[in-house]
Amino acid sequence: MIDKLFGTKNAALILLYIYHYGEAHPRGVAKGIDASLSSVQNQLNKFEESGVMVSKLIGNVRIFFFNKKSPLTKPLMDLIKVVHSSMSIEDKEELFSERKRPRRSGKPVLGNKK
Repeated sequence: MIDKLFGTKNAALILLYIYHYGEAHPRGVAKGIDASLSSVQNQLNKFEESGVMVSKLIGNVRIFFFNKKSPLTKPLMDLIKVVHSSMSIEDKEELFSERKRPRRSGKPVLGNKK
C-alpha cells in the first residue's frame, strides 16, 4: 500500500524500519528488510538529499535518522505512523525482528518459536 506512494517497496520499508527503530545504518536496514546494500544506500542518499533524513558519522558507520527540522518530516512521519499502526502483529514481527538491546546476563536462550 505505502510502496505505491513512494514508488518502490524498498523505499517504503526503509521509512518504516527507521520510523520503528528511530535510527539505523544502511547494512542493518538492508539485513532487516532483506534488500541489497547498494539499493538501501542509494535510497537513503535520496532521502537525505530531499531533506527528510540526515545522517551522522559515528566511527566509520553512517547512521541515518529523520530530520526533525524539515517541514516535510512531520507530515511524512504522520503518514508512516498510520501505516505502522495498521500493520498486523505478524507483519511487524517479521519486519522488525532484530534485537536492539542485549540479552540479560544469565537469562536462558529458549530458541526461535517459529
